[in-house]
Parts: sequence; C-alpha cells; structure tokens
Amino acid sequence: MNRFQEDTPYEFHPPQYSKLCARLIYAVSDFFFLRRKHRIAGVKIAAGGDELIRLYKQGHSLLITPNHSDHCDPHALLHLSKRLKLPLHFMAAREIFEKEKGLRAPILQKAGVFSVDREGADLKSIKQAMKLLYDATYPLVMFPEGEIYHLNEKLTPLNEGAATLALRAAKKVKKDKPETRCYIIPTALRYSYIDDISTTFPERLARLEAHILWAPQNHLDIVSRIYKFGEAVLSLKEKEFLNRTLDGSLDERLNTFREHLISNEEKKYFAEIKTGNHPTRVRMLRGKIRSIILASETPGEETMTKCRASLDKLYVAIQLYSYPGQYLREKPSMDRIAETLHKFEEDIFEDSKILGQRSVEITFCKPINLMDRLDDLQKDSKRAVSDVTTEIEAAIQAVLQ
Repeated sequence: MNRFQEDTPYEFHPPQYSKLCARLIYAVSDFFFLRRKHRIAGVKIAAGGDELIRLYKQGHSLLITPNHSDHCDPHALLHLSKRLKLPLHFMAAREIFEKEKGLRAPILQKAGVFSVDREGADLKSIKQAMKLLYDATYPLVMFPEGEIYHLNEKLTPLNEGAATLALRAAKKVKKDKPETRCYIIPTALRYSYIDDISTTFPERLARLEAHILWAPQNHLDIVSRIYKFGEAVLSLKEKEFLNRTLDGSLDERLNTFREHLISNEEKKYFAEIKTGNHPTRVRMLRGKIRSIILASETPGEETMTKCRASLDKLYVAIQLYSYPGQYLREKPSMDRIAETLHKFEEDIFEDSKILGQRSVEITFCKPINLMDRLDDLQKDSKRAVSDVTTEIEAAIQAVLQ
C-alpha cells in the first residue's frame, strides 16, 4: 500500500462530469493503465450486468460497492462504464487527488470522481454522495474496504459508511420520490494470471532476501521460502518497535504486534483503548493526529516529530493487517504467491510491476433493496446499518471464495 502525506489541509474536489471528456478519459485509462500498467488482457462480467443495466435504465438509485484488492480496480470499472454506457461516479480518497500535482485532479473530476477525507468529517463529500444517490442520474461507486490490501480472494471488514449513506438516501427518496428505489449492488472483482509467471518467483525472492543480507534460500520450496522471509522481516520490525521478538504462532504475533502499536497510540491520544477492528481504530487515530497537525499554521517541531512517529507506527500496523498469517498456506496458488510477492515488493521497495498478462472477472451480486430496510432503520439505525454491511460482505466473499 502507498504512504500518503497527512499534514496537508484538505480541499474537497467535486465531480465535474463531462460526457465528452469522459470518453477520452476512458480510452486513456484502457490503453495506458488497464492494458499497459496493470496488464489486463480481458474484463469479463460473470453475472449481474443485465440486472444492473435494467435498474439503471428504470431510473433507480444505485450504489455499487466493490472489494478493493488491486490498484487496477477503478480502471476495470471505468472500462465497464465505457462498455455498458454506464456513467459511473466514484468516491475516491483525497490522497489520490493530492499525490501528484497538475492535471490529475481536473481529469479525475471530469470522469465523475470526487474526493473524500477518510479520516475526517467530510460533510461536503457526504452531501455529494447523498445528492448522487437521491438524484439517481449516475450510479455511485464506493470501495468500503478503504485500503488496498492485495488480498484477491479474501475480503477485509467493510466500513459502515456506504450502508449509512445509502440508507439515509433511501429514506429521503421514499419521502420525495416514491416511484424510485434505492439499491446497493455488492460487487466482486477477482484477478487471475493468464501467463505462467511462476518462473519469476525465485529471482524476485532472491532480490527480497538480498535486501535483508541473506543468501538466496534456494533449498526451500517457494511457499516455505516466502514464509521464512516474511517471519524474518516481522522479527526485524518487532525488534525495531518493541525491542524484542514476540512468542506464539505467526497469526498470534501479527495480531499482538498490531494491537501493541495501535493501543499505545490510543492511550497517547485518547487516554483509553478503543474497540473495533484494527483498520477502524487506525482511521480514528489518523483523524485525531491530522487534527493536531493542522490545528495551527506552524505546529512546533516537537509536535510534528511526535505526530510523524505515531503515523509511522500506524502505517506499519496497517501493513501488518494486509498479511493474514495462513492465507498463502491455505491455498498456495500461483495467483496468491504472485500477489504476496507483489505486496512485499511494494512495501519494501515502494515499487512493484505486474509481470504477466491478467484477466479480471466482475460479478454484480444480487441487489439489496434498501426500501425493504427502512422499517429496520426506524427501529434501530445502528443495527440496520450493521446488518446491511454484513450482507454486502457475505455476498462479495461468497464470490471471492
């Protein structure tokens, strides 16, 4: 995953969709990003495409919620937007707009992309998403996982923001536009290599091993070699932050290490340990730290040093979260080996290239009619949001497995 700056003031970027500009942007996305950078040779709709188009043509409000396992995900969906003549709009992390200066932001906006501050109370982005869902002119895409964890066959816990927005919009639509329905479309994107890239694995592992001053561990099979390298890097990070290595199984060490990093920062900034999954707690901490950094035009050097050290620890915690201990051993396929190596290369070298042709299969799961959930929303809004989020997770995970 990418490391982004946390110390820049946020500026909301609204969508400025242009049908003419979008066509050009789709073409550029297809040629330079989908095919050349991400090496996608084919995009297949496995199921649900006809139903999606039918609901769109009937004028219903649509929120598409895909998993987010690959940097290519938006480009795969832009390809479908062009192919199906479906003017998708996207909510995207603010960092995407800030990562590079120049034309990036206006180009994204012309394609119907708008920004969101994931760690802040971004009311402008929320209002924009609500308006899109209420107007039902453009289907909206939100990635409720939030981060890209490079887990092509495993869904991480979803943020409840997507369900919250959609249910709120459905409530307003029912009041003002009784002929319109609001739907969430859980969507699964799954990548597979077309080329046999297994011959690249030994050389890539040798490069990673050399980075920690090891000789190539050629006496081991690929999976054992990956785990040996991973445990070595984990030990190095444990020594860096804890001054010791942890006991227990790999899964236990990963969870204990994450918890240590996160809970120590929570004590520092909140004076208490929070509940919830680790990504949710990290988002809360990042939001708190960013508010401290931006509270003054010139925060003191001591404050900045403290905040940056905290952000580094939280970044490591999220990196650790993207490595489920037994994920590769459960199914040591070429695709899982490739995505694990890709993740190591991205985390360690901050750069990684896709080395073979791939295909992506997109499944639009059974739509969730939110008009059927408004009674539940009225009785217990928190429970209604949780139930819808759980249903989205179950639908996507069933396809990925």
